[in-house]
Amino acid sequence: MRHLKDDELVPALSAETDRPLLAAVYARVDTVLGPARMLSPLGNYLIARPAARAAAHRLTARTDVPLDGAMILGITEDALHVWRADPMLNRVGEHVGQVSLDRVTDITVTPGRSWQQVAIVLAEGEKIEVEGRGAAHALAAAYRELRAG
Repeated sequence: MRHLKDDELVPALSAETDRPLLAAVYARVDTVLGPARMLSPLGNYLIARPAARAAAHRLTARTDVPLDGAMILGITEDALHVWRADPMLNRVGEHVGQVSLDRVTDITVTPGRSWQQVAIVLAEGEKIEVEGRGAAHALAAAYRELRAG
């Protein structure tokens, strides 16, 4: 695992994709057990993270989009890429897959404090909702720019 801060994601992870990343953000799947992450690091790793990972696996099974409880979402001109990650420690894991942007009809971000709501709408009508940290709006802006261009 590598340690990468939010502003280091795009240049560092671009080397792992067939095309340069336009934007990348740490993201996580939120569940009803999500507030347990605020109790302590143990609450995060023993309660919130396993619940998020299980929810991500259910989303992956339903949508065929590779997700993890905590991840990095990165966008290139033709795909949405996913890496496993630990946002608490700024750690990046292995690349778990990608989904063609042909399957994505919209990416929106609802502003928040440190984590924003990110919604990814698929052509099949499925909607994937996760939380993005930092410049999550850059992911949506890159998507909109690609669709407009």
